[in-house]
Amino acid sequence: MALACWLVAAWAPAQTIEQLQQRLSMGKAAPNAPVARGADVQLVEKPWEQITDQQLFDPGKIALGQNPSKWHHAETAHFVIHFHKRIDAQKVARQAEFYYEQVKKDLQVEKDRFDRKSHIFLFEKEEEWHQFVADAKFMEWAAGVSSRSELYFLSRKGSGDFAAGTLAHEMTHCIFYRFVPRRIPMWLNEGFAEFESGNAYAKFKGIGGGNRGSGRGGAAGYPLQKLLAAKEYPKDRNDVHEFYRTSERLVRFLITKLDRNRFVPLVMKIADGASLESAVLEIHADKFKTFDEFVKRYEKS
Repeated sequence: MALACWLVAAWAPAQTIEQLQQRLSMGKAAPNAPVARGADVQLVEKPWEQITDQQLFDPGKIALGQNPSKWHHAETAHFVIHFHKRIDAQKVARQAEFYYEQVKKDLQVEKDRFDRKSHIFLFEKEEEWHQFVADAKFMEWAAGVSSRSELYFLSRKGSGDFAAGTLAHEMTHCIFYRFVPRRIPMWLNEGFAEFESGNAYAKFKGIGGGNRGSGRGGAAGYPLQKLLAAKEYPKDRNDVHEFYRTSERLVRFLITKLDRNRFVPLVMKIADGASLESAVLEIHADKFKTFDEFVKRYEKS
């Protein structure tokens, strides 16, 4: 399998520092909101030599470096976290395990198809982060990146910025890969991460969830055929926002307006190489006789 876990790149959508700050303010809990979930997650700190799963993909090997002792290392049930401040690792561990269970529940799947723990690297120093991004050949403006089952984040000035909406988005990519470890198109990759991360983050904060999506600003007017054919991210930042919003709108339609129980079978058809058109007409044969019928219903949603 190629390094890329998705169709076009080894990284899921890198978040700019500005986007990261915007997403931090997403869905703040009301004064009387319930306490955040995941407080009982056990984070067991160990030397690198005692970590139970030391398997890393190439970017993870670059992040770990030649001297693992420069990191602190700790494990949860499904994740290995590499960090500098334990309080940051604890925040991320709680959210990571909560999102894992939430995505599993929302996808209505039982079997984790990935037999390794996911590694998360929490960078603290900007110079080290920028060197890592350059060495791993990620976008230079990235502040958070996911690759296959691994995640890498920059906490600006050690402030723990990664432990909010951006973590939810990138974590969703990572967890989705655990249940569907196949290449999927960009619109499906991004659309599910946008839709599910908004729901999971809201539920984690105790402020609802369900069908809310990420809350990303901008119109959802990216042309559908152009969206489905995309093999790389748009160059223009405004187009990027529309690409994300339209991807989320399409996935939200597939999950909430059709049949949630058929979403994973549809994803697996697409992962096997089927187009959205052929997958929809097979999985939802009782609803649509032509793809035009599907498109018209989607556009009215």
